[in-house]
Amino acid sequence: MLTAAAFGALAGAMLIFPLEAAEAARRGLGLWAASVAPVLGPFMACMLMVSSRLGSGLWPRVLMGWLCGSPGGAKLMQPASPRGRTALRCAALTGTMSPMFFLGAIGGWLGSPAQGMLLLSCHVLGAWLLGLCVPADMHGSAAAAPLSLAAALGQTAAALALVALCMMLGCVSARMAACALPGLPEAARTALQCALEVTSGVRALIQGHPPLLLPAVCAACSFGGLSLLLQNAACWRESGMGAGTLLLLRAAHALIAFSLCLLLTRMLY
Repeated sequence: MLTAAAFGALAGAMLIFPLEAAEAARRGLGLWAASVAPVLGPFMACMLMVSSRLGSGLWPRVLMGWLCGSPGGAKLMQPASPRGRTALRCAALTGTMSPMFFLGAIGGWLGSPAQGMLLLSCHVLGAWLLGLCVPADMHGSAAAAPLSLAAALGQTAAALALVALCMMLGCVSARMAACALPGLPEAARTALQCALEVTSGVRALIQGHPPLLLPAVCAACSFGGLSLLLQNAACWRESGMGAGTLLLLRAAHALIAFSLCLLLTRMLY
Protein backbone atom coordinates (compact mmCIF):
# COMPACT_ATOMS: atom_id res chain seq x y z
CA MET A 1 0.00 0.00 0.00
CA LEU A 2 2.84 2.36 0.86
CA THR A 3 4.57 1.62 -2.45
CA ALA A 4 1.36 2.31 -4.39
CA ALA A 5 0.91 5.60 -2.54
CA ALA A 6 4.49 6.66 -3.27
CA PHE A 7 4.24 5.95 -6.98
CA GLY A 8 0.79 7.51 -7.11
CA ALA A 9 2.21 10.68 -5.56
CA LEU A 10 5.07 10.66 -8.06
CA ALA A 11 2.64 10.29 -10.99
CA GLY A 12 0.55 13.14 -9.59
CA ALA A 13 3.62 15.36 -9.29
CA MET A 14 4.52 14.60 -12.91
CA LEU A 15 1.07 15.78 -13.98
CA ILE A 16 1.53 19.01 -12.03
CA PHE A 17 5.11 19.61 -13.26
CA PRO A 18 5.18 17.92 -16.70
CA LEU A 19 7.93 20.08 -18.24
CA GLU A 20 10.24 19.61 -15.27
CA ALA A 21 9.56 15.85 -15.27
CA ALA A 22 10.35 15.54 -18.99
CA GLU A 23 13.54 17.58 -18.63
CA ALA A 24 14.72 15.42 -15.69
CA ALA A 25 13.99 12.22 -17.65
CA ARG A 26 15.95 13.55 -20.64
CA ARG A 27 18.87 14.39 -18.35
CA GLY A 28 18.87 10.89 -16.90
CA LEU A 29 18.68 9.30 -20.35
CA GLY A 30 21.45 11.55 -21.65
CA LEU A 31 23.69 10.57 -18.75
CA TRP A 32 22.97 6.90 -19.46
CA ALA A 33 23.75 7.29 -23.17
CA ALA A 34 26.93 9.31 -22.64
CA SER A 35 28.52 7.66 -19.63
CA VAL A 36 26.87 4.38 -18.65
CA ALA A 37 25.90 2.35 -21.73
CA PRO A 38 29.25 2.80 -23.58
CA VAL A 39 31.19 1.79 -20.45
CA LEU A 40 29.06 -1.06 -19.14
CA GLY A 41 27.50 -2.54 -22.30
CA PRO A 42 30.47 -4.36 -23.94
CA PHE A 43 31.93 -5.30 -20.54
CA MET A 44 28.60 -6.72 -19.34
CA ALA A 45 28.23 -8.87 -22.47
CA CYS A 46 31.72 -10.33 -21.95
CA MET A 47 31.02 -11.05 -18.27
CA LEU A 48 27.78 -12.83 -19.14
CA MET A 49 29.61 -15.08 -21.58
CA VAL A 50 32.19 -15.93 -18.91
CA SER A 51 29.79 -16.28 -15.96
CA SER A 52 27.51 -18.69 -17.84
CA ARG A 53 30.48 -21.06 -18.08
CA LEU A 54 31.41 -20.98 -14.40
CA GLY A 55 31.85 -24.04 -12.24
CA SER A 56 29.32 -25.03 -9.63
CA GLY A 57 30.78 -23.27 -6.56
CA LEU A 58 29.55 -20.04 -4.99
CA TRP A 59 32.94 -18.30 -4.75
CA PRO A 60 33.45 -18.07 -8.54
CA ARG A 61 30.02 -16.45 -8.72
CA VAL A 62 30.98 -13.98 -6.01
CA LEU A 63 34.04 -13.01 -8.05
CA MET A 64 31.98 -12.63 -11.21
CA GLY A 65 29.43 -10.63 -9.21
CA TRP A 66 32.17 -8.13 -8.36
CA LEU A 67 33.07 -7.89 -12.03
CA CYS A 68 29.50 -7.68 -13.35
CA GLY A 69 28.23 -5.20 -10.77
CA SER A 70 24.86 -4.91 -9.07
CA PRO A 71 22.29 -6.38 -9.69
CA GLY A 72 24.37 -8.82 -11.77
CA GLY A 73 25.79 -10.45 -8.65
CA ALA A 74 22.32 -11.17 -7.29
CA LYS A 75 21.25 -12.64 -10.64
CA LEU A 76 24.31 -14.90 -10.72
CA MET A 77 23.35 -16.27 -7.30
CA GLN A 78 19.78 -17.13 -8.31
CA PRO A 79 20.56 -20.59 -9.81
CA ALA A 80 22.24 -21.61 -6.52
CA SER A 81 19.22 -20.51 -4.43
CA PRO A 82 21.25 -19.90 -1.23
CA ARG A 83 19.27 -19.68 2.00
CA GLY A 84 19.61 -18.19 5.45
CA ARG A 85 23.03 -16.91 6.45
CA THR A 86 24.56 -18.13 3.19
CA ALA A 87 22.18 -15.92 1.22
CA LEU A 88 22.88 -13.02 3.59
CA ARG A 89 26.62 -13.38 3.11
CA CYS A 90 26.32 -13.66 -0.67
CA ALA A 91 24.15 -10.53 -0.73
CA ALA A 92 26.70 -8.67 1.40
CA LEU A 93 29.56 -9.71 -0.87
CA THR A 94 27.94 -9.11 -4.26
CA GLY A 95 26.03 -5.84 -3.77
CA THR A 96 28.77 -3.91 -5.56
CA MET A 97 29.00 -1.60 -8.55
CA SER A 98 30.86 -2.68 -11.68
CA PRO A 99 34.59 -1.82 -11.73
CA MET A 100 34.03 -0.30 -15.17
CA PHE A 101 31.64 2.21 -13.58
CA PHE A 102 34.39 3.37 -11.21
CA LEU A 103 37.24 3.28 -13.71
CA GLY A 104 35.38 4.45 -16.81
CA ALA A 105 32.53 6.70 -15.68
CA ILE A 106 33.54 8.07 -12.27
CA GLY A 107 37.23 8.23 -13.14
CA GLY A 108 36.28 10.30 -16.19
CA TRP A 109 33.99 12.62 -14.23
CA LEU A 110 36.72 13.20 -11.66
CA GLY A 111 39.38 13.56 -14.35
CA SER A 112 41.49 11.03 -12.47
CA PRO A 113 41.60 7.28 -13.18
CA ALA A 114 43.73 6.95 -10.01
CA GLN A 115 40.90 8.31 -7.88
CA GLY A 116 38.50 5.95 -9.63
CA MET A 117 40.79 3.06 -8.65
CA LEU A 118 40.95 4.32 -5.06
CA LEU A 119 37.17 4.43 -4.87
CA LEU A 120 36.88 0.95 -6.39
CA SER A 121 39.37 -0.48 -3.90
CA CYS A 122 37.52 0.95 -0.88
CA HIS A 123 34.18 -0.16 -2.33
CA VAL A 124 35.22 -3.79 -2.89
CA LEU A 125 37.17 -4.01 0.36
CA GLY A 126 34.11 -2.68 2.18
CA ALA A 127 31.97 -5.44 0.67
CA TRP A 128 34.57 -8.05 1.66
CA LEU A 129 34.71 -6.81 5.25
CA LEU A 130 30.92 -6.77 5.43
CA GLY A 131 30.85 -10.36 4.15
CA LEU A 132 33.31 -11.38 6.86
CA CYS A 133 30.82 -10.12 9.44
CA VAL A 134 28.36 -12.80 8.26
CA PRO A 135 30.07 -16.21 8.69
CA ALA A 136 28.27 -18.84 6.62
CA ASP A 137 28.76 -21.99 4.57
CA MET A 138 29.79 -21.09 1.00
CA HIS A 139 29.77 -24.60 -0.45
CA GLY A 140 26.50 -24.31 -2.32
CA SER A 141 26.34 -25.16 -5.99
CA ALA A 142 24.53 -24.18 -9.16
CA ALA A 143 24.44 -25.71 -12.59
CA ALA A 144 25.96 -23.57 -15.34
CA ALA A 145 24.07 -23.19 -18.60
CA PRO A 146 26.41 -21.62 -21.19
CA LEU A 147 24.94 -18.70 -23.12
CA SER A 148 25.31 -18.10 -26.81
CA LEU A 149 26.64 -14.72 -27.89
CA ALA A 150 23.18 -13.76 -29.16
CA ALA A 151 21.62 -14.63 -25.80
CA ALA A 152 24.32 -12.71 -23.92
CA LEU A 153 23.78 -9.64 -26.11
CA GLY A 154 20.03 -9.89 -25.61
CA GLN A 155 20.39 -10.05 -21.82
CA THR A 156 22.83 -7.13 -21.92
CA ALA A 157 20.38 -5.04 -23.95
CA ALA A 158 17.55 -5.85 -21.53
CA ALA A 159 19.75 -4.99 -18.53
CA LEU A 160 20.88 -1.70 -20.07
CA ALA A 161 17.28 -0.76 -20.88
CA LEU A 162 16.32 -1.44 -17.26
CA VAL A 163 19.23 0.72 -16.07
CA ALA A 164 18.08 3.54 -18.38
CA LEU A 165 14.52 3.41 -17.03
CA CYS A 166 15.75 3.33 -13.42
CA MET A 167 18.00 6.31 -14.05
CA MET A 168 15.15 8.28 -15.60
CA LEU A 169 12.82 7.35 -12.74
CA GLY A 170 15.42 8.37 -10.17
CA CYS A 171 16.09 11.71 -11.86
CA VAL A 172 12.37 12.42 -12.17
CA SER A 173 11.74 11.47 -8.53
CA ALA A 174 14.49 13.80 -7.30
CA ARG A 175 13.26 16.64 -9.51
CA MET A 176 9.65 16.22 -8.39
CA ALA A 177 10.78 16.30 -4.76
CA ALA A 178 12.65 19.54 -5.50
CA CYS A 179 9.56 21.00 -7.18
CA ALA A 180 7.36 20.03 -4.23
CA LEU A 181 9.91 21.41 -1.75
CA PRO A 182 11.36 24.50 -3.47
CA GLY A 183 13.22 25.57 -0.32
CA LEU A 184 15.19 22.31 -0.11
CA PRO A 185 18.95 23.09 0.11
CA GLU A 186 21.12 21.98 -2.79
CA ALA A 187 23.05 19.56 -0.58
CA ALA A 188 19.81 17.90 0.49
CA ARG A 189 18.70 17.59 -3.14
CA THR A 190 21.96 15.91 -4.07
CA ALA A 191 21.72 13.52 -1.12
CA LEU A 192 18.15 12.66 -2.11
CA GLN A 193 19.21 11.99 -5.69
CA CYS A 194 22.03 9.69 -4.48
CA ALA A 195 19.55 7.81 -2.30
CA LEU A 196 17.12 7.35 -5.20
CA GLU A 197 19.42 6.64 -8.19
CA VAL A 198 23.15 6.29 -7.77
CA THR A 199 24.51 7.25 -11.21
CA SER A 200 22.81 10.62 -11.55
CA GLY A 201 23.31 11.21 -7.82
CA VAL A 202 27.06 10.62 -8.00
CA ARG A 203 27.30 12.86 -11.06
CA ALA A 204 25.51 15.66 -9.18
CA LEU A 205 27.71 15.04 -6.14
CA ILE A 206 30.90 15.41 -8.18
CA GLN A 207 29.61 18.56 -9.88
CA GLY A 208 28.81 20.08 -6.48
CA HIS A 209 32.29 19.19 -5.16
CA PRO A 210 31.35 19.08 -1.46
CA PRO A 211 33.82 18.55 1.39
CA LEU A 212 34.96 14.91 1.70
CA LEU A 213 34.02 14.37 -1.95
CA LEU A 214 35.73 11.01 -2.47
CA PRO A 215 34.41 9.38 0.76
CA ALA A 216 30.93 10.72 -0.06
CA VAL A 217 31.06 9.27 -3.60
CA CYS A 218 32.31 5.94 -2.22
CA ALA A 219 29.46 5.84 0.31
CA ALA A 220 26.87 6.70 -2.35
CA CYS A 221 28.12 3.93 -4.66
CA SER A 222 28.22 1.41 -1.81
CA PHE A 223 24.64 2.24 -0.80
CA GLY A 224 23.62 1.96 -4.45
CA GLY A 225 20.34 3.87 -4.36
CA LEU A 226 16.80 2.61 -3.98
CA SER A 227 16.40 1.77 -7.66
CA LEU A 228 19.25 -0.75 -7.49
CA LEU A 229 18.08 -2.02 -4.12
CA LEU A 230 14.65 -2.87 -5.54
CA GLN A 231 16.25 -4.71 -8.48
CA ASN A 232 18.35 -6.75 -6.07
CA ALA A 233 15.34 -7.42 -3.85
CA ALA A 234 13.54 -9.00 -6.82
CA CYS A 235 16.49 -11.36 -7.35
CA TRP A 236 16.76 -12.34 -3.67
CA ARG A 237 13.04 -12.80 -3.04
CA GLU A 238 13.17 -16.57 -3.63
CA SER A 239 15.92 -16.87 -1.01
CA GLY A 240 13.58 -15.36 1.58
CA MET A 241 15.45 -12.05 1.88
CA GLY A 242 13.40 -8.86 1.95
CA ALA A 243 14.17 -5.30 0.90
CA GLY A 244 14.56 -4.26 4.54
CA THR A 245 17.45 -6.67 5.09
CA LEU A 246 19.12 -5.54 1.88
CA LEU A 247 18.68 -1.91 2.95
CA LEU A 248 20.55 -2.63 6.19
CA LEU A 249 23.34 -4.40 4.29
CA ARG A 250 23.76 -1.51 1.87
CA ALA A 251 23.75 1.06 4.68
CA ALA A 252 26.45 -0.94 6.50
CA HIS A 253 28.47 -1.22 3.29
CA ALA A 254 28.20 2.54 2.76
CA LEU A 255 29.44 3.23 6.30
CA ILE A 256 32.41 0.83 5.98
CA ALA A 257 33.41 2.11 2.53
CA PHE A 258 33.10 5.75 3.63
CA SER A 259 35.40 5.08 6.62
CA LEU A 260 37.98 3.26 4.49
CA CYS A 261 38.00 5.98 1.84
CA LEU A 262 38.24 8.74 4.46
CA LEU A 263 41.24 7.01 6.04
CA LEU A 264 43.02 6.48 2.71
CA THR A 265 42.38 9.98 1.38
CA ARG A 266 43.78 11.51 4.57
CA MET A 267 46.85 9.33 4.22
CA LEU A 268 47.37 10.02 0.51
CA TYR A 269 46.26 13.64 0.00
